[in-house]
This record gives sequence, C-alpha cells and structure tokens, in this order.
Amino acid sequence: MKKIYTFMLAAFAAMTAWATDYNEPIVVTVNGESSEQTGVISIVQNGENYDLTMKNFMLQSADGPMGVGNVALTGIVPQTVGDVTLLKTSAIVTITEGDDPEVQFWMAGMLPPVPVELNGKIENGHLRCYINIDMMASLQQVIQVAIGKGYQMANQSFENWHTSSGNYVEPNAWHSFESASGSLAAMAGHHIEKSADAHSGEASARIYATSIFGIVANGTMTTGRMNAGSMSASNTANHAYIDLSSTDVDGNGDPFYTPLYSRPDSIAVWVKFKQGTAKPNHPYATVSAVIISGDGRYQDPEDQTYTNVVAKAKNNTIAVTNGEWVRVSAPFAYTENTEDPKAILVTISTNADAGQGSNNDEVLVDDIALIYNAKLTKLELFGESVPSFDADVKEYSIDAGDKGLTLNDIVAEAEGVSALVAKSIEETATGYKATVSVYGGDMETATDYVVNVKSSRPTVIEHLPAAPVKDNTIYNLQGQQVKKAVKGLYIINGKKVVLK
Repeated sequence: MKKIYTFMLAAFAAMTAWATDYNEPIVVTVNGESSEQTGVISIVQNGENYDLTMKNFMLQSADGPMGVGNVALTGIVPQTVGDVTLLKTSAIVTITEGDDPEVQFWMAGMLPPVPVELNGKIENGHLRCYINIDMMASLQQVIQVAIGKGYQMANQSFENWHTSSGNYVEPNAWHSFESASGSLAAMAGHHIEKSADAHSGEASARIYATSIFGIVANGTMTTGRMNAGSMSASNTANHAYIDLSSTDVDGNGDPFYTPLYSRPDSIAVWVKFKQGTAKPNHPYATVSAVIISGDGRYQDPEDQTYTNVVAKAKNNTIAVTNGEWVRVSAPFAYTENTEDPKAILVTISTNADAGQGSNNDEVLVDDIALIYNAKLTKLELFGESVPSFDADVKEYSIDAGDKGLTLNDIVAEAEGVSALVAKSIEETATGYKATVSVYGGDMETATDYVVNVKSSRPTVIEHLPAAPVKDNTIYNLQGQQVKKAVKGLYIINGKKVVLK
C-alpha cells in the first residue's frame, strides 16, 4: 500500500502546475551606472521545470525610460537546498514585445537573440535573481539586473539625490546632518554635498568636517538618521541611529533605514580621504556597519547594550589616500543572535574619533557594496579531499576504481555565511561528472566546481541516496533533488519509481 501511495502522490504532483507573479524592485546596471525600477517577474512551474519571465523590462536613459520587452527563460531545472529553490540557467533568448499600454515603442523587434545568464532563488516566498543580458552585439552593453530587495545597499553609486531641508541635498537612501534630529540639529551645520569626482558614473558623495564655535564636527553620512544632542563631540547624544518603529521619512519619501534580509560576509567601499590639517594622533577616517533584527532601535555609538545586533563590521584605519580612489573593506563578525536580519545601519565619518579631526577634512565615497562570498573551502569525495584542491581551481579529475558515486559521497563546505551549496551527478562515458555549485547569498556570484570521476561502475541511478531520507524526497536521473516528478525514472523515498 505504501508503494502505491507514493506512486499516486508523485503522479499527482506531476499533473499540477503553478504560476506566481513577484512584484519586486529591480536594480539595472549598465556600464557601471545603476537605476532602480519596479517590475513583475513571472515564474511558472510545469512538472519538474520552471519558466521565468521578466515582463515589460525597461532601460533608463538621459531621454527617459526605453521599453525593451519581455525576457523569458524556459525549461530551468531547479535544485533544492533545504527550503530554498535554486534556479540557474544560460540561454540564447529572443526578447519579445511587452504589453504595458503606457509604452509606445518596444526595442524587442530591433534586437537579435541575446545571451542571458540567470542565478536565482526562491526563499521564504521571496524571489532573488541576478541576470546578465549580453547586448554587446546590438547596444554595446552588458546589462546586469538584480531582482529583489534586502540584499544590497540602495543607491550604491550615489548617482541619485534628493532635496533635504533648506534646499540642501542628500543622496537617496543616505543622510547627514541636513535631516538630523535632536535638540541641536539646527546648529549642526552642513556636512555633505554631491561631487563630480566619481570612482564610476557621474557622482560621488562628499562628506566634510566643519568647526563650530571652535569644536570640530566630523563629516558623517549614514543610512540611518543623525542625531545632534550635545555640544560635546564625544557625547553619545550625538550619534547615527535606526528605528524601525518610526514612520518618519526623508525628502525622497524613504525611511531612515535600509532593509536587509540576508547575511553578507563583508562591506566594501571606494573612498578618497584627506585631512585639512594632519592629525598624527587621529589620522584615520572610518566606516562601520551594524545589522539588526526585530523592529526596534539601534544607535552608533552605543548608549547601552543592544540585544538586537546580528553582526558588526568596522574599518577605523582608513588612511589619507593622496588623491587616489582606494577600495576599503571590513568583514562582518556575527553574534549569537540567530533571528532574521531586518535592517542595516552604515555610517561613514571623516575621523574615527569624535571631534578629533580638523576643519575641512573630507571623504569622497562611491560604489559601496555588501560582499557575499561564493567559494568552497572544502571538497571531498569518498571521504577524502580532492587532490590538490584549491578554491580558485574549478575542475578536477580522479580515478574511483569500481566505486559508484552518490550525492552522499560528495562533501562540500563554502566560506560564505549565507552561501548555498548544491550538488549534482551526471553519467559520462567513463564514469561520472560531479558538479558542486556555490551561490553567494545575493545570487550575483555562482561558482561551479567540477570533478570528473573515472569509474568502472557508472550507474548513478543505482547509487542515489537511500534510507534515511525524508518522506517524499525525490531525485531525478541526474542525481538532483527535485520537488515534483514528471514522466520518467526517479528515486522517491529511496525507491525506484517509473512514471508513465
């Protein structure tokens, strides 16, 4: 009876199909310049495979938005890692016209078929994808599309600005004393402006120190909100903070915090730093980042012990760069707080010590990013390390004699805090091809490691994992775990099942 029930369950799964539209923010990067838009991404599952369509895709230009069309990727074979569904494919795609009635012209009819690469995941009902569209042949551009919020900093290249109080400007998603709270906010002065000296694109953010009544106020920029509450520079009443319960918004209508739903490995930013007057005892600028959980508050510098901290990163030794753009970074150190991340507070200042800089200190800031690692630190087959394994080497060959290879024989570990590792096996003329794919938490990076296994017993289906397995665990002939089975030969709950 159990075998019949298993067969009926798999057959029912094969007959079902579903479609979901995800309304997600989209960041489009062309030639280093990014723009933000919203869009609909449709995912349809037919049996085992997935079809993904990015509907009514647009490009921003100096003359306004341009309609490109629908970008469809079909027949994607998913992989399952825990509760995450991974989507990865590469195809030549013919872009079709969209159906947005407000767009009068679609470029689709003028474009030849283009190479498209996709790394994506569906996790907790959210879609995160990173798509490369190679339009070098037609538009001399490679277009990068990041779909889904909560993985990267907003306005990373500081190209977009809004008007704050007093007709001063602040970069979108970033704030300085122009929008500060606190009893002394009106006296805090101005510490930020748009600069044409950029690492990439057309703009960067310039933050600068000033002297007020002989007291040096460091130039500071944050994804949260500045608070000016004391004449003493070192008093914690002067701080940057985020409060997820607050409904206050900035001049662009955005909250004073940046949502973050993932766990990055480090933060990196390009800077130019100079001191108005050299301070040998206080020579450094600083960047710090704090990830929090829950819906509460956090401030930097801290005025108490905060239990909602998920991770911290800080580089407080940014030296004068002598007029050159320099990339600086800081790794995240994670706490024992295992709650899901909710927001990140990033703060950049002209001096690592409060009030210890000099008048006219300045830091130019551009191209800030959260970094998600996607490399293996360990790769074993049959209980032994792959000979000469190196994280930067992507292909290996070994001789397994008469051993059969199963997914359980492959042990792989990745360095990324939120990296995902997927394994698959294919039969070859001489044995097996084992592929281990490592996905960075933001899906921008996916690294494949291939091990060609010579074996005199090349029968994958006879050696797929058996007990113990969870109920309704399904593997296809390629050794990949799938959610549903269609026609063909499968291993379901460790048993061979043929669906006709």
